[in-house]
Amino acid sequence: MKILQVCHKPPYPPLDGGSIAMLNLARSLVRQGHDITVLTMCTPKHQLTVEDTLEFSKLMKVYTVFVNTKLRFSAMLKNLLFSRKPYIAIRFISAEFENQLAEILQSETYDLIQLEGVYLTPYIPLIRQHSRALIVLRAHNVEHAIWQRLAATEKNPVRRWYFRVLAERIRKFELGSINQYDLLLPITGYDLDNYSKMGNTKPAFICPAGIDTELTGTVIKTTHTIHLSLFFLGSLDWIPNREGLLWFVTDVFPELLRRNPELRLHIAGRNAPSWLINNLQRPGIVFHGQIANAKEFMQAYGIMVAPCFSGSGMRVKIIEAMANGKPVITTPIGAEGLTVKNEENIIIALNADDFIEQAERLLNYPDFYLKIGQNAQNFVVTAFDNSTLAAGVAAFYKMHLR
Repeated sequence: MKILQVCHKPPYPPLDGGSIAMLNLARSLVRQGHDITVLTMCTPKHQLTVEDTLEFSKLMKVYTVFVNTKLRFSAMLKNLLFSRKPYIAIRFISAEFENQLAEILQSETYDLIQLEGVYLTPYIPLIRQHSRALIVLRAHNVEHAIWQRLAATEKNPVRRWYFRVLAERIRKFELGSINQYDLLLPITGYDLDNYSKMGNTKPAFICPAGIDTELTGTVIKTTHTIHLSLFFLGSLDWIPNREGLLWFVTDVFPELLRRNPELRLHIAGRNAPSWLINNLQRPGIVFHGQIANAKEFMQAYGIMVAPCFSGSGMRVKIIEAMANGKPVITTPIGAEGLTVKNEENIIIALNADDFIEQAERLLNYPDFYLKIGQNAQNFVVTAFDNSTLAAGVAAFYKMHLR
């Protein structure tokens, strides 16, 4: 099959959950003999260096267009007062990108065009004009759910009001995209349920973000030093990550440190604002900033904490940590969309007291620590193998090709 993958940010390098999900599926489809071309936006926050472009081009044909999606207060205010469209979505509408997409469609014939996220659906009329390919919406999240949850947990009344306005606008934007595509590829069953409630009637296939299971290795019994450590890993320019991290360092970690003076919390993530870095200058916390190798970082420390109170879709970093045999403590929302079992292959905590109690169990009982880590790895190897997931997607696509 010939597939054009259209992205709102580069899949390469795979530095966050979204890019990992895009790259891993495309790369696995290429390995199985399919022809993948990528058209991606490059933005102020997500750019491709010359070296990255060269490496990415070794995997598949790549076209890039710079789109300035930088948040500007004046544009945000103008949008709020004089438009009913969500500002976060219209930033991805670009004449230059539209022209490049039209040029590609006029020069090549594709079987499928895979849109990586709902913010690319405004380009569907252009695609229909220039191509007879099936259009696939890969729904990484239910976008309006993210902002509804952020509004529910936001303490600042002005920000809470704006998040509610934005959530409602995005909900209407998502409703407007329903059934404009031919096939739906949600990341989780939770997302599929939400799309069904919004009126989706198109064929759908659930495809979570996968991992290369042959690279996971085996769970190694950790040293005492590694075991007595926590780590957090996630993009720190994403509001749900910042929200959960600040809650953890304020409401949970001080008590854990009081009980375990040797304990250290290691935090890594890209694009952390200065105010957040300053907020992390606390006893027992080591801030690493952006790291070169996520796997090496995970293997160096003991227990992953993933406090998540908003967001949607799938937390890919949780799956990566589990694949490396690391016990993960998260919230119900963090585990949403994963068919995990509490206290068997993951730890789900409801509040600060739960986080403290469960972290204490993992810290003080090495057998329990190893059991959760081993079960986590076994679960991920079984349920999230890239090759298996890509084969399922390919079969779903072939079933519906004209």
